[in-house]
Amino acid sequence: MLIRAYLRASTTEQDAQRAKEELKAFGAKFGSRIAGYYIDNQSGTKLERPELNKLIDDSEAGDVLLIEKMDRLTRLPWLEWKTLKARIMEKGLVIVVADQPMTHAVFSSGEQNSINRVHAGFGCSDGSR
Repeated sequence: MLIRAYLRASTTEQDAQRAKEELKAFGAKFGSRIAGYYIDNQSGTKLERPELNKLIDDSEAGDVLLIEKMDRLTRLPWLEWKTLKARIMEKGLVIVVADQPMTHAVFSSGEQNSINRVHAGFGCSDGSR
C-alpha cells in the first residue's frame, strides 16, 4: 500500500501546498510515509485535473488517496462525481480524508471496503445520492 497525497487549490493565488506538512504529519501519526504529492491549482468543479489523473494512473489496487478534506477532491456536479468516483473505485484506491476519522481504519486494520462504502455516495453538491 502506497499513500499518494492529493493537494488542490482553486487558483494560482492560493497555496495548494499549504496542507503538505499537515498530510505528512498525518501519515507519520500512523507510521506511514507519503510516497508522492500530486498538486493541482484549479477548481474542484473541473473533472479534468492533470495531477489527479496522474495520481490515479500511477496507483495500484490498495493504494491510499489521501486528502486534507473531501472538498479538495471534489466539488463536482453529481454526474461528474460519479465518473470520477468510478475511476477511483475501478483502480482500487482507498480514499482517506485527514479530517474524517471514519476513513482512517485502513491504517490500523487494513479495512478498505468500509471506507469505499462511506464515500460511495459522498460528494453530492445538491445533497442527493
